[in-house]
Amino acid sequence: MVLLLILCWALAAGALTLAEEQALLAHVGVVVGREEEAEPPDHAFCGTPLLVEARAALGAEGRRQLAKLLQRPALPWEHRSPSGHFRIHYELSGRNRVDSADGDGNQVPDYVDTVAAALDRAWELQVGQLGYQAPPGDGGLGGGDEYDVYLVQLGSGGAYGYTYPEQGGNRSSSYLELDNDYTDAIYVQTRGLDALHATVAHEFFHAIQFGYYQGSDGVWWQEASSTWMEEVAYPEVNDYLQYLNGFLGQPGKSLNSGSSFSADYRIYGACLFAHFLDLRHGRDLIRAIWEELGSRSSAGLEHFDRAIRQRAPGGFGGVMGEFAVWNYLTGKNYRLPSRYPDGERYPQVGDTHLNTLAKVAVADNGQVDHLGSAYVVLEPRLQPGGVLVEVQTPRGRWSQQVLLIGRDTVEVRALAGGQLRLAGWDRYDSLVVVLAQNDQVGNSYEYTVSAEYDPELIDEPVPQRSALKQNYPNPFRPGQQRHTAITFGLSQPSTRTALSIFTAEGQLVWRRYLGVRSARTYTEFWDGTNEAGEPVGSGIYYYVLEGEDFSASRALAVVRGD
Repeated sequence: MVLLLILCWALAAGALTLAEEQALLAHVGVVVGREEEAEPPDHAFCGTPLLVEARAALGAEGRRQLAKLLQRPALPWEHRSPSGHFRIHYELSGRNRVDSADGDGNQVPDYVDTVAAALDRAWELQVGQLGYQAPPGDGGLGGGDEYDVYLVQLGSGGAYGYTYPEQGGNRSSSYLELDNDYTDAIYVQTRGLDALHATVAHEFFHAIQFGYYQGSDGVWWQEASSTWMEEVAYPEVNDYLQYLNGFLGQPGKSLNSGSSFSADYRIYGACLFAHFLDLRHGRDLIRAIWEELGSRSSAGLEHFDRAIRQRAPGGFGGVMGEFAVWNYLTGKNYRLPSRYPDGERYPQVGDTHLNTLAKVAVADNGQVDHLGSAYVVLEPRLQPGGVLVEVQTPRGRWSQQVLLIGRDTVEVRALAGGQLRLAGWDRYDSLVVVLAQNDQVGNSYEYTVSAEYDPELIDEPVPQRSALKQNYPNPFRPGQQRHTAITFGLSQPSTRTALSIFTAEGQLVWRRYLGVRSARTYTEFWDGTNEAGEPVGSGIYYYVLEGEDFSASRALAVVRGD
């Protein structure tokens, strides 16, 4: 970890000293399994960005030593995959040995057969189905025209695998190394065959990427899109979850920030941007971005913007605001309908809370970098009234929105003119000001969010007494009407509220826990089904409202036609 920080500072400062170059080469040697590591990393990772960034950072002599260090391993055994696309190199003894078990008796270790099947599946998905161009050929360097894959011991250095572009320039052929068993202690989140499958999908996508563009300025996108590809191929594995905290926990950082030397693994967590583009604008957009980078021979953000505009006319400015909203609705803030399918399992995005329960203006000031975001949370806490919100952004282009989050709902509103005057804010559990910075360059863009609670800013009078009203329509005819409405008013806040329906004999039919409710009037709906979703029969039923200091009941009739 200390070595990584030193190298990170050195790279940021400019050219490396001779000692720093040697430290970098030593670190590469550990990651690619040529040397032992005394201090293992916190998480397993992809070794590819380190190799790409190392070659860009080293001088001429350092690059010569790097090429020597990364000479292809001399492994005695070979196996062509069933499709003929891959040549797999391995050994049966020594440090890099694979398990020699051969259950099907085909004279090839079962592990090698499994690797071959995973590689063929990756080719069929990424080239055959998704339409990416095949990786560039290497002129037979590995013994034939097939793409070469080497099985070696990588776990001691912390890598799942790596793909090495062997040529200079904007595009390159490459070879791929995978771990020989994925059972080392470093493989915690994902190990065994799950780790193999995810790594094959990830690393083969790097091989494809290097046929479009291999520059170190695109490292963040190389990793973000390869980590996304793992989920496209194996959505059940979810290896990417281990990296999300480095991205969601620091929303103010630039979308394209981070490197292989960052201890927060942010470049892997940035896969959320690829997930968002895939789910919101279509999977082909990821390929369109790679095609655009290839045609421009650069990973400049203006090329991303150009590709994104093919699907979203506003480019970055049109997608970053919505991306920021999606990222907030994760972890404990997860709400249906879902944005990210696994969003409930994500860490919570970093935010700031403002105390707005007194009639005093309060403010939050902060800074974000280009294509970063910020979140300021206001909580009504059952206090009637409303709030005045104002946002100031002295420079740069921004998307400004507010999320009105209820128990089961999320409403997204644009902040017109940077202001919001909201009456009856106690209808919501929280209000979240979402700011997304839309510039493609620049750091430390300042913002201020000010808010003032106004107890007189109400949207409807508070009921003078709590009451349960007669449902409408009554009788309720489920075959003709979708639901019946049950309206009730609370004169005081209730932290424990429930609405239940019973048969005339007292058997529970349906119950909805309404949770915390402020003092106001509410309407709930019943569709004539029981807890199992089955239609109830004709008859008299009783609906019962229970609050913290209040309870009431009324009768309703259900009439079903023949």
